[in-house]
Amino acid sequence: MRHITSQFTQWFILIGSLLVIVNCGGGGSSSGETEGTPDNYSITLDFKRVESGSLNPFTVTANILNNGNLLSGLSENISVSLSRGSHSAITEIDTGHYQFTITPVQTGEHTVTVTYDSESISRTALVVAGVHSDWEQPMSVSGLVNTEGYEDGVTITPDGEYLFVHYGPIYFSGFFLFQAPRSNGGCGNHRLIPDRCTHEWIDNTIGPITSPERPGFFDGRIDNGKWLHNAASWMVDVEQAPNFATSSMFYGFKRQPDGSYKEPFYLAFEDVNDGIINPFGLSFVNNPDGTTTVAFSMDDPSDTNTIDLDGDGTNDVQSLFDVYTLDVTLGSNTNLGTFVPTGTVGTPPVKGSFFPSQQINFGSTGIDGNAGTQGNPHLFSDAGVIKSIWIDDEKDTGGDRGEISVHVLNSGTYLNGSWTKVILPTVVNKAAPSDEIQPFFTGTGLYYTHSSDPGELPEVYYNSYSGDHTVAGYQNASNWGVTQKILQIGTADSIGKITAIGEPTIANIEGSEYLFFVYGVIRGYDATSGLADIDMQAGYIKKK
Repeated sequence: MRHITSQFTQWFILIGSLLVIVNCGGGGSSSGETEGTPDNYSITLDFKRVESGSLNPFTVTANILNNGNLLSGLSENISVSLSRGSHSAITEIDTGHYQFTITPVQTGEHTVTVTYDSESISRTALVVAGVHSDWEQPMSVSGLVNTEGYEDGVTITPDGEYLFVHYGPIYFSGFFLFQAPRSNGGCGNHRLIPDRCTHEWIDNTIGPITSPERPGFFDGRIDNGKWLHNAASWMVDVEQAPNFATSSMFYGFKRQPDGSYKEPFYLAFEDVNDGIINPFGLSFVNNPDGTTTVAFSMDDPSDTNTIDLDGDGTNDVQSLFDVYTLDVTLGSNTNLGTFVPTGTVGTPPVKGSFFPSQQINFGSTGIDGNAGTQGNPHLFSDAGVIKSIWIDDEKDTGGDRGEISVHVLNSGTYLNGSWTKVILPTVVNKAAPSDEIQPFFTGTGLYYTHSSDPGELPEVYYNSYSGDHTVAGYQNASNWGVTQKILQIGTADSIGKITAIGEPTIANIEGSEYLFFVYGVIRGYDATSGLADIDMQAGYIKKK
């Protein structure tokens, strides 16, 4: 598995309490029912992690109601089914509250289904190798977010009202297979030479591209579940693309009263229905007028700007990934900007007349300016005013490769200010080959994705912060607390196990802190190459 996890980590770098109420009509009578009133059952589930065992068990409390009244004496009438693991006997711990404990046998998704009468509800708990004691039971996000396709880049708005994922109807592991040697069942980094490379992960889509999960998905490169391997915006005809180019878009989902996320809408660049040009690393700040400021990273394919990397007065390197921003109204489809073909086959599209996204200028000289690659930006605001932008340099080839930095606003305002870059001290940025990426700064601490080296699996880490929000404060190592591991992976060597966790993002929902994240589950293996088929999904965990 070493070569599989290493490839996964490289790609991954590039890029609890749950309350659910289901109301349905039924027949018959039960205690708590007003005579003559039809049955209207509902079930709520609550998950709690147990601090014991190498794989933490968890308890599930099922509350059974009829017309809002808790029903007692139903222990023998409730059924429980599990996707894996085992459960204890069902015990009524209080009137209408029924509890049982799940004992896991491996890491991975543990779907719990509770049924009473004709009503049934399922929710999925996530078992990992380790969870920090400050946090509850990890859970998979419910609603319309997770599918068989690719869900990555999870970002939550500060109030928890909208959850975003980077989605594509993609076999995620197709990227590894494309890079694998032909002799090992891969494509050798070229789809057409020496002959056409075919594979389910390369040729077929997986996951929805229509309502209810993904309405309006850009499907110009898909036909009846097959990739056309074309690109209208690049004027590349069907089956002419030599690489494994896929379509993807960011989708937002609104939080529902039961805690699930539904009502999808997209946030995307319009590139002739290709879905090739994408932002990554979204970050949100809610504004008093009801709009939301969003920041993201993008490598503009038409950008010919160069940067003076060594400060000698000559612009000598391309700026690559930069931070862009705009204000949006969440809840409806948003065009981040339009790209149009140049008219020459194989050349990258250029910006059209409509392009509301604006680049944030960090400067044009040296690696501390735009010469670096500003990935996964996170906006930190104080009293509604953006004070700093936290980034990673995961795609740099310079000295700050795989490290987290913060651009501090020295003067001016968010869009027109002057910034100073601080590479965080070694208490956060461990020595190479360790990687620290995907930062989320709360003001009192930093969550991020960490891997000890490019061959290790990514996990979620945290360092507290006690200093001023200044250049000097962030540079001072004594202001940073000891590194804590929040979510630990463990060994990922078989179907169903979780193979990576990252992209931490924080929201405060109903007075509690929630951490949302991406996790990857091994769905199967390719018989020839031995590569794992990894399903990317969105999860969350509640702080105690």
